[in-house]
Amino acid sequence: MKKLFLLSAFALFLATTGAAGIFNPDTLSSNFSLPASACVNQHVEVVYDGNAPANATYTWDFGGGIVLSGSGQGPYVVKWETVGMKAVTLTVHWELQTSTTTKEIHIVPLPEIFEMTGGGVYIPGGPGVPVGLSGSQQNIIYKLRKNGVYTGINLVGNGSPLSFGSFTEAGSYSAIAKVDGADCIEEMAGDAVITVESPPEQILCMVSFDPPSQKNMVVWNKVNGPGLSHFNIYKETFVNGTFEKIAEVPYNNFSIYIDSNSYPLVKSDRYRISVSDSNGHEFEKSPHHKTIHLNISTGIYGFNLIWNHYEGYEFLTYRIFRQPPGAGVFELLASVASNVDSYTDFYTQPGIMTYYIEAVRMEACNPSLKDNGYIAAVSNYASAAPLGVGDAKGTNVMLYPNPVNNELNIDLQANQQGVTLKVLSPEGRVLLQQKLPALRNQVSLSGLTPGLYIIQLEGKDISLVRKIVKQ
Repeated sequence: MKKLFLLSAFALFLATTGAAGIFNPDTLSSNFSLPASACVNQHVEVVYDGNAPANATYTWDFGGGIVLSGSGQGPYVVKWETVGMKAVTLTVHWELQTSTTTKEIHIVPLPEIFEMTGGGVYIPGGPGVPVGLSGSQQNIIYKLRKNGVYTGINLVGNGSPLSFGSFTEAGSYSAIAKVDGADCIEEMAGDAVITVESPPEQILCMVSFDPPSQKNMVVWNKVNGPGLSHFNIYKETFVNGTFEKIAEVPYNNFSIYIDSNSYPLVKSDRYRISVSDSNGHEFEKSPHHKTIHLNISTGIYGFNLIWNHYEGYEFLTYRIFRQPPGAGVFELLASVASNVDSYTDFYTQPGIMTYYIEAVRMEACNPSLKDNGYIAAVSNYASAAPLGVGDAKGTNVMLYPNPVNNELNIDLQANQQGVTLKVLSPEGRVLLQQKLPALRNQVSLSGLTPGLYIIQLEGKDISLVRKIVKQ
């Protein structure tokens, strides 16, 4: 039985290899590999992976393809210059055996070239800059690159423009198109370039006193930048270093803001400013500026002026201005170094004196090209009468309430007759004048805006100057 098995195995070996040890035709392989599809003029590699030896005879038919390299068994590099289904046939001859294999490759056009879209300037904190493609083809894969490096963002074309998304990193964004299932690519036209711009920081130019309104005035030179929408005005609260937003000023408006809720005759204030873009993003707040609050007290010989230091810009000089009684204009009284915060004016003539201080900038603020600019931050106007002159008589007169809303009560003494009342602005302008007909009088101040005012009473037995605050 064992002998019979060995004879059968030997017979099977002869049937497959032949007496001389060669391959039978049905076992010779002519198989080869190539892609299922490729683009016109793409270099395609065709690789023989059968079992024939290298010295066999290999007959290749590339179906009109142009052989760029390769011979015999191969591998070959081939390209086709026309589209369509191409048949590639290989016939292998080795001694008495022959094997033939045919495979097809689909040659397709190169992808269409579309333009890169988007790009522009990115401002940190914004939503990003869009990058896209002006069109696409069905089933074509589009790969995005940044500075020549693939980003990993791949989109399949749908016949319409494509969006790769919005980006915040600077760079040159480009794309290639790849045929699905093939290795051919086509470079898309152009680049979408994104640059990163430093966020605009809006700086305050000064905070000053506005005489017409008797309020604080915030002044700035506009920062330039794309898509800026408005400015944000911040004011310090009663907590040191804590600021709250009090207003928004449109970008195209005149860059001055009057704080109607300020009381510069009472105290100084700190302000900050920032700018926002049309996407609602607010950029960094500026360093603060602080107004000058001037205080005046009467001495035996003249007036003592005391003020807080201006905060916000570097300057070298304070200038002190004085308006004598009835003068109508201010005169420069003195200039002092910026490290000085008090001054005594030896002036003892009768009447109300008005003063203000200004911190002189090295460069003017120009919120508009239509004006000559603002050269100095100005303090509030402070007024008083010399001691022993304005209040020599009538110290027992009562004025109440103070602060006052609309009605001011003035109570005179029995010997005070023919008294004239004058209500003056801090700079000495007469706003209201009338006779007081009785010992108890009520005067309406409803026509005056909130702020500090000077009350002057003059008569045969009275000469009085007082300050009141209208709420």
